[in-house]
Amino acid sequence: MGSTDAGTPAAGNGGPPPEPKPRRGLRDSTLGRIALLAVVLGAALLAARTCASAGRDISYEEATEIAIAHASFVPCADDRCQVARFVQRGIPPRPYWLVGLAKKLDAQGQPTQTESFLVDAATGEVSRL
Repeated sequence: MGSTDAGTPAAGNGGPPPEPKPRRGLRDSTLGRIALLAVVLGAALLAARTCASAGRDISYEEATEIAIAHASFVPCADDRCQVARFVQRGIPPRPYWLVGLAKKLDAQGQPTQTESFLVDAATGEVSRL
């Protein structure tokens, strides 16, 4: 029987094999950058959603009732006589309800004798504007 080549090194220049190329880091690859961007955008969305909903303890109806209790008159029964808008004021933003009340409407449907109130949506404190 003859000899076999099993176990003998491949023919070459006689030097050690070349070192493998270093792997690129996760942040240097396209897939890694996309994943990092998705994580950052997800965290920003979560922060925006939780910050925007914080402190809205008083509802629209409750704010309107609080303002009516502090008004010098009883507003008319028409929906246009009671208007409320949710607003944020200050840095950091603080939630408020801006409530407008009208005693009556004129012939053109415009409110007469009006009062406006700022109701703190977190505490219910009222200030007349």
